[in-house]
Amino acid sequence: MHRARWISLGISLLIVLGLTGAWAAHHRALHQLRVPQTGTATLLLPGDGGNWLSLRSMTLTLSQPHVATHSLTAHVATNGHVSWEQLRSVRANNPIIPVLFADNTHPQREARQLVGVLNDLATRYHITHVNFVGHSSGGTIALAYLNLSRQAPVTVMHLVCIGADFPGIVPLTRHYPQLKVLNLAGMIDAVPNDGEVPLTDARQLAPLVRGHVASYRFKIIHGHLWQVEHSLLHESGPVDREVATFLYRPN
Repeated sequence: MHRARWISLGISLLIVLGLTGAWAAHHRALHQLRVPQTGTATLLLPGDGGNWLSLRSMTLTLSQPHVATHSLTAHVATNGHVSWEQLRSVRANNPIIPVLFADNTHPQREARQLVGVLNDLATRYHITHVNFVGHSSGGTIALAYLNLSRQAPVTVMHLVCIGADFPGIVPLTRHYPQLKVLNLAGMIDAVPNDGEVPLTDARQLAPLVRGHVASYRFKIIHGHLWQVEHSLLHESGPVDREVATFLYRPN
């Protein structure tokens, strides 16, 4: 019994040390990155039940003077009303905009509410081009938006899906000749999933977008449990670097 307790303590300590190291590496991941500054806004879309805590770490890591700027946060009420929290001016500074849905468990509804967010960005902040970065069902929200018949007057330039699967999503019906898609999936050690989403499910994005977008790339992020577990993928330095280099094309 005594030995079992020490083994359990040792395992817990290893997990804590692993997480601490991963978090430290996460926040150093983009320190040397220099990218062009543009007026294209990047919207961060959380997964099922996601909130500010889900997006905080990625937002803070991307929001560095030489990478991007956390300019706005969009708060979407259950009825779809959008209220804005402005932290910095919205200009040619790669604005980052987390989108927080009060009703955060219905991706199809969130996709329709996203139209209001984008309409506001176009009319109030004169944003004409956007990127989507969706974790888990945040990717579902983005795909569902791209299939809506009525969209906002903005052009979607990049889509990044992180640990996403796509239940209930049909192939794109519109053509997006400018849209580049990056699909990131986690693989814990030799196990072909991130603890929640199997690689086979993540790969289902390819047939949904094939022939309708400018490019599509699938990449597996390998690591240990504390690095690429489903809920930790948006806490990952390698993921942040992949996202930043894909969105902003470093100098």
